Amino acid sequence: MFGWSCNGGEHSVSVSCTVVSGLFIGVHISPVRYSSFQVKPPKHIQLDKTLKGLCYSGRLVEAVALLCRTGLEFNPATYALLLQECIFRKEYKKGKRIHAHMIVVGFVLNEYLKTKLLILYAKSGDLRTAHILLDMLLEKSLVSWNAIIAGYVQKGLEDVGLSLYNKMRQRGLIPDQYTFASVFRACASLATLEHGKQAHGVMIKCQIGQNVVVSSALMDMYFKCSDISDGHRVFDTSQNRNAITWTALISGYGQHGRVVEVLNLFHRMKSEGFRPNYVTFISVLSACGHGALVDEAWEYFSSMTRDYGIRPRAQHYAAFVDVLGRVGRLEEAYEFVSNSPYKEHSVIWGAFLWACRIHGDRDLLKLAAKKYFTLEPENAGKYVVLSNAYATFGLWDNVAEVRNMMKESGIVKEPAYSKIEVQKEVHFFLKGDTYHKQSKQIYEMVKLVDFSLNNSAYASQNVAIIKSIKDTRYGLDSIVTHDGVKFPCWPLKDLSSFKQKFSPEAYDQLDVIGIDEAQFFEDLYDFCSEAADRDGKKVIVAGLDGDYLRRKFGSVLDIVPLADSVTKLTARCELCGKRAFFTLRKTEEMQTELIGGADVYMPVCRQHYVAGQVAIEAARVVLESQVQCGSYA
Repeated sequence: MFGWSCNGGEHSVSVSCTVVSGLFIGVHISPVRYSSFQVKPPKHIQLDKTLKGLCYSGRLVEAVALLCRTGLEFNPATYALLLQECIFRKEYKKGKRIHAHMIVVGFVLNEYLKTKLLILYAKSGDLRTAHILLDMLLEKSLVSWNAIIAGYVQKGLEDVGLSLYNKMRQRGLIPDQYTFASVFRACASLATLEHGKQAHGVMIKCQIGQNVVVSSALMDMYFKCSDISDGHRVFDTSQNRNAITWTALISGYGQHGRVVEVLNLFHRMKSEGFRPNYVTFISVLSACGHGALVDEAWEYFSSMTRDYGIRPRAQHYAAFVDVLGRVGRLEEAYEFVSNSPYKEHSVIWGAFLWACRIHGDRDLLKLAAKKYFTLEPENAGKYVVLSNAYATFGLWDNVAEVRNMMKESGIVKEPAYSKIEVQKEVHFFLKGDTYHKQSKQIYEMVKLVDFSLNNSAYASQNVAIIKSIKDTRYGLDSIVTHDGVKFPCWPLKDLSSFKQKFSPEAYDQLDVIGIDEAQFFEDLYDFCSEAADRDGKKVIVAGLDGDYLRRKFGSVLDIVPLADSVTKLTARCELCGKRAFFTLRKTEEMQTELIGGADVYMPVCRQHYVAGQVAIEAARVVLESQVQCGSYA
């Protein structure tokens, strides 16, 4: 049984009524009318009408209180109406009280009410109970699948949501617009472009039209996966444009710092008769920050109230503080923060703290840090922000104080994680993670890149680092070494676009080009050949040359004939301690990508790799023969 309680009354109560039954289904109900009842089962039709009347008139709280006080069982339609109102009004606790009442009175749920409860629990974030209800359904409808998928995505468990979507598809159900809206949001959060494109293809194949919500989610997915052209193409083909779709387009360009495009699109949006909303202005102000456009930002900020009647929120004030901070106008930023109606909001002080840290104003940083910390001191992330800010100026006593406060308060920051999609498989990495199947090779390769680039930097050479847009583990425009050193980089889909994006003039000044995760670039050979042979650049390449079956991985091996030197990193065989050149998969799975740790993979020498492959193949033959024997039994 579920662990809920109900404030229900006695099961045996009597009823007397002094009002005409028809009066209870009107728009207005007297506040004291329902309290005149004394209930006597089974003749409680009048009470049933009263509950519905309270619900129709917006008196949900009173309806639930009356329901729980009666201790009587009502018809399914009444429960469905009450649950729907709880879902619509986001009164999830009231909905759980109704469920508790149903359990207390012994009401047997039908499939429709199970689905309603599933939706309620999924929206409330209680996914464990929602999943139990899903398993209870004899016929799992599309509505129930949509609810549980959306619940996991909203909870931040996007990988589970996508897994359920695939499971739903395997059962033969055709997704609808609500399904795809959740799937695209999940793909956007995970930056899984291939999964998103596959879902987009399914949507087109099923001839499912795009409403505003789906179009916006699809655009957001493409933009967050750095596919700007496809994101804009979705907008161009959208049939139902409104402020939401325009804002999604503007925000997408803003995410990539495309200032000119953001401002041009904003003016185009207005010229075509669409009214910007508060989210639109957040994107516009952020773009002004990237472009250091202080005067333009102030004009946009002022126009919110003047031209559109939109009251600026804390995020808008923080965005303008960011604009001032980027150009070093810290005194103005401080005055703006102090005079804002949101001066007690942490997001504004966080923006100001960042500006002080960037421009090296120690006095203002201390002031901002103190204020920032007093707002939401229970937030673990703030301790990290403060510690890093103090460390920037070498204020180690303050750093120690912050960390001691964190320990004394018992606050533990959850370890950071990142993710990357490789060959349609999403890989997750925790900070300090050693459970990935190729963790040793990954750490050693990054260490090699770190060492090589540090040597170049030490020689006062101009260095630029490139990585694949698929790699979002450390942010869109940076890579981080195993010991926490961060380098800015250029995320690219292909290497051929680097010179133009970096600008030909800046490219000519470069001495060294570093390429990380090189196996993802198909044009690796042509780029390295041109950069090294024609342009005289030193090119440092890091990447994987093979998969766990010792097959070629990407184009890394193609550039070996071009290289001045090649360093192949190795580990230690877990079986004999010799040098390990290969990774052995210990399970019988055949798919190319399989996530696992020491229970699935181990680094091994050549001898143990061959022996292990033979043993695994023999075990597979035995298992297949057992299955065949069983099928003829």
